[in-house]
Amino acid sequence: MDFFTIRINIDGTESGARFIECFSGQDLYIDSGQPAISYLADGKIMDVLVGISGETSHGRGQANPGWGEGHERMIEGIARYVIEVKEAALMSAMLSRKYSFASPEDYEAVVKQGLRLLGPDEFGLSAQKKRISLIKRELQSYLQHNAFVHLDGLLNFRLQEYRDKLEEIIDYAVDELLLDKQYEEFIGLLQYFVHFQEPLTPLVHLMHKRDQEFVILDEQFTSIHIPSGGGVVARIADQELEMENAVVSSLISLSPLRILIHTPWPEMQMISTICRIFGERVQICSQCPQCTMFHQAERSRDQLLEPL
Repeated sequence: MDFFTIRINIDGTESGARFIECFSGQDLYIDSGQPAISYLADGKIMDVLVGISGETSHGRGQANPGWGEGHERMIEGIARYVIEVKEAALMSAMLSRKYSFASPEDYEAVVKQGLRLLGPDEFGLSAQKKRISLIKRELQSYLQHNAFVHLDGLLNFRLQEYRDKLEEIIDYAVDELLLDKQYEEFIGLLQYFVHFQEPLTPLVHLMHKRDQEFVILDEQFTSIHIPSGGGVVARIADQELEMENAVVSSLISLSPLRILIHTPWPEMQMISTICRIFGERVQICSQCPQCTMFHQAERSRDQLLEPL
């Protein structure tokens, strides 16, 4: 019989109960058929004794040759607890130590993004499984030589590969915040520029083909010649802002009084950006005769281009 003591820091009865829940599904039983888990808590620290039946007693100082299915279920339960209960607080603590923020709102935005990346959604599930695997590997290495583990100490001082993964997520979330702030500043500068720009074209039809593909037409639905110049440079408050997106750059060059966007996908990010920059000058259309003819022609052209 192998016995292990796992000590955890708890912040109340709920945290302790969550730890026991993570073990409840692991079917750990002693030979008599009774649950192999007992625990003692004083409100801040909880010691959990786990017994695992096996022919080889747990040995200190050397790898345990009797490591088997029961041990695997035990470290699976511990790893689940780390991911489900400890991980968010650990990430927040690491974030606070590594970065300082201009406002509490920025800090909360990074935490929110970090939690989204940690979560088991369609994008994060495989990453979460990898983190569980890292935790289990280190736990097995440690518990094969030790019958006692302070889980919070292990998290802080031993699980370096796991902590590196959390740090990658933190860095990515901070980068996302900086990109979002730069984007908002970019949109604000363009809004300012457009507000004071004199209209040069009465009406522009922006025909949305697919994805980021658009066709710019005049009020008679004929192609507009866009002067080439390697992109428009808007000089705002003594700053030069290079317009990388060809559609926005072209619209800035034309300076239309009205922009009518013909699109079946009004929720797209690119269209939202154009609406934010040009404000009340923009209208969305999805069902006019020109929309119907344009998109029917596009579908016919795509069918002709499809390989036989």
